[in-house]
Amino acid sequence: MFNGQRVLPFDQTKCQNSAQCTATFVAGDSRVNLFLGLTTFHLLFTREHNRLVSRLQRINPHWTGDRLFQEARKIVGAQIQAICFREYLPKILGSAFATTVGTYRGYNPTVDSTIANEFTAGAFRFGHGMIQEFYPRIAENNRTMPGFNFVEGTLHSDKLIFNGGTDPILRGFMQTPLKRPQRLTPSITEQMFGSTDLGTINIQRGRDHGLPPYVKFRQLCGLSNPRTFDDLSREILSTNAREALRRTYSAPDKIDFYVGAVLEDPVVRGLIGPTLACVVGPQFARTRDGDRFYFENPGIFTRIQLAEIRRSSLARIICDNGDRITQVPREAFRLGPMVSCAEIPQMDLSKWKE
Repeated sequence: MFNGQRVLPFDQTKCQNSAQCTATFVAGDSRVNLFLGLTTFHLLFTREHNRLVSRLQRINPHWTGDRLFQEARKIVGAQIQAICFREYLPKILGSAFATTVGTYRGYNPTVDSTIANEFTAGAFRFGHGMIQEFYPRIAENNRTMPGFNFVEGTLHSDKLIFNGGTDPILRGFMQTPLKRPQRLTPSITEQMFGSTDLGTINIQRGRDHGLPPYVKFRQLCGLSNPRTFDDLSREILSTNAREALRRTYSAPDKIDFYVGAVLEDPVVRGLIGPTLACVVGPQFARTRDGDRFYFENPGIFTRIQLAEIRRSSLARIICDNGDRITQVPREAFRLGPMVSCAEIPQMDLSKWKE
């Protein structure tokens, strides 16, 4: 506890007051302090783990501390997988989800779940385009609080522990329309990295990793092969974007993978274009199918425990682990009316009783 809040571990001596707070949180990923949004979700799932430990201890008082820790850790991992494949990916991939990810059919030991170079060095960087310029914060009474620009939210743990905690940030996330990934906001192109920018870094990373050009990936994905910049009109409706590509590259087959892929218009009901979907979807399918510990693989959980995990949702985790969150959208990834947390399904942990 610090300043009346359940927070991640950190050196409290570095935060005696808000003016001098320089502390950074400690978590399983060193990027926990990079942005307040990331910090908030690291904290949210840490709280969920601790909540599960407390509940399981009441249900199974004979369990050792290690057993409680490991079982809670296993459940949280399963919740994250369920949220990813049942809530997040269908909204990112839209109509491409069924063909690129599809239904889980069990662990396949022949599947190589290694993260592909084109995924980590190019395709999954599309999320940088979803970064907002400004993030609102909303108080418990639905009153707007002072928000923050993206750059103001980077490397500033003090804004979390001294300025209202996680709840205003979570409410702001849940009530703010997303930004489509086809354009980068000025915060990350002009302010975050001084003389360079995140888009440039992404392009150079792809070149450093030896990624083939955008057109080559379209060929590998069985998509059309644009030979002229006018041919791109079927993939990129924006005339301004196509003209910018024409000014920058000598020919379509010179376009960097990251640049061409993020500029594509999204697939039906999705947020990314067909080339990105062709790389992102199969990667998640391989990661799932090649993982013998994936939560739906028989033997990981009992049948009735698995049914409870499938009831889990990001909305429920926000309800259970916010400071005083009482309302959420039914689907946390979809902008919609707020409903009482009492209407959001919960897991029944009595199914873990031994």
